[in-house]
Amino acid sequence: MYNEVLECAAENLRFLGKTMPKPGFIFKPIDESHVQASVICSKKLGIHLRFRSGGHDYEGLSYVSEMKKPFILMDLSKLRKIDVNIEKNRAWVQAGATIGELYYRIAEKSQVHGFPAGLCSSIGIGGQITGGAYGTMMRKHGLGGDNMLDAKMIDAIIHFQELEITSKYF
Repeated sequence: MYNEVLECAAENLRFLGKTMPKPGFIFKPIDESHVQASVICSKKLGIHLRFRSGGHDYEGLSYVSEMKKPFILMDLSKLRKIDVNIEKNRAWVQAGATIGELYYRIAEKSQVHGFPAGLCSSIGIGGQITGGAYGTMMRKHGLGGDNMLDAKMIDAIIHFQELEITSKYF
């Protein structure tokens, strides 16, 4: 199960080589309180914590580490709730949801609304937004990150748990 979870989002296979440091274990929280508890626990134990949203990571920054000490990978892929409100032009999206899932939920509610995020539907929204959310609608509507209004955050670490996004074109 460990290798399956580690490799499920590996787009760059060189990071799966035997010489790259791997996480000591992988934690997949199913509730926000689990994230908070693991952050507090890792800080108390002095264990490095890395995050992976819901999708892949070309650079391998979430599932490998250049540090020589052990680390924990927190895979947020189970936290993928999406609430779309077309009337208010808003959506709350948990960090583990992918861009494709967000696009799909918007399309379920409207044939004319969209969101200016990335091209690759398998990227997790948490990583995409924190990286700016560069996409094809950028020139006209800005980056996806420009359309983020609010974020719920977990104590003790700067990482998006849920993102509220809006756009007049959404």
